[in-house]
Amino acid sequence: MGALLSIKGLTVRFGGVQALSDLDLEAPAGAITALIGPNGAGKTTAINCVSGVVTPDAGRVSLDGREVLGLAGHQLARLGLTRTFQNLQVFGLMNTLENVMVGLHAASRGGFAAAMLRLPLLRREEKAIRERAEEMLAFFGLEKAAAQPAEELSYGDQKRLELARALAGRPRMMLLDEPVAGLNPAETLEIGRLIVKIKEQGIGLVLVEHDMGLVMHVSDQVAVLSGGVLIAQGTPEEIQQDPEVLRTYLGGGEEFGLVA
Repeated sequence: MGALLSIKGLTVRFGGVQALSDLDLEAPAGAITALIGPNGAGKTTAINCVSGVVTPDAGRVSLDGREVLGLAGHQLARLGLTRTFQNLQVFGLMNTLENVMVGLHAASRGGFAAAMLRLPLLRREEKAIRERAEEMLAFFGLEKAAAQPAEELSYGDQKRLELARALAGRPRMMLLDEPVAGLNPAETLEIGRLIVKIKEQGIGLVLVEHDMGLVMHVSDQVAVLSGGVLIAQGTPEEIQQDPEVLRTYLGGGEEFGLVA
């Protein structure tokens, strides 16, 4: 498959630190592209550049052939690119349903005047947004918590809530930053199953993750960063046998605990 997301020559410096050096990476639709590497390798910096959080010193980023580098988050969402964060970004005092509805704001066409006058267009949009949010809660098994404040959800449910919000706007590409960090094995297994179900909808995903069992089980391709440099790229099987990857990151070739 051709690349839906294309990164060319991405370079980032933070003072005297080279966070990324001339990174090339392509992620197709309907596939999971994992980005792995030790802490400080540049993984989150890469998706921060793609999602408009960090401005790189050099490079290009395109989505389906359209240059997107420098666009704001809401503009990227309208084009079909969404993300989750390593540190949870939920609105604690809003309920679970409202948190997902927030993720659909970019799809709304009603402005201030429509809201003040309660025009039919706005009422139809509100109904569609609520229905889509309810659909996402059901997909992620959160429908019974719809009226519950997000801050009262368990950590694992808050992780699923972030995924639900990112998926609500019908993206073509999702960037997931450590979606199973801090989860127990059962929760990790469930998130892995949901990520695969998202892929099966034809959506492309870039997965930044340290859980090698999850990465090797769900990914279609794996890219390995070390010191901001791409040192290997291939299938999970190829990466598990790559000598440089084993030496610099995977600890010399011990067995992977693959998720069943």
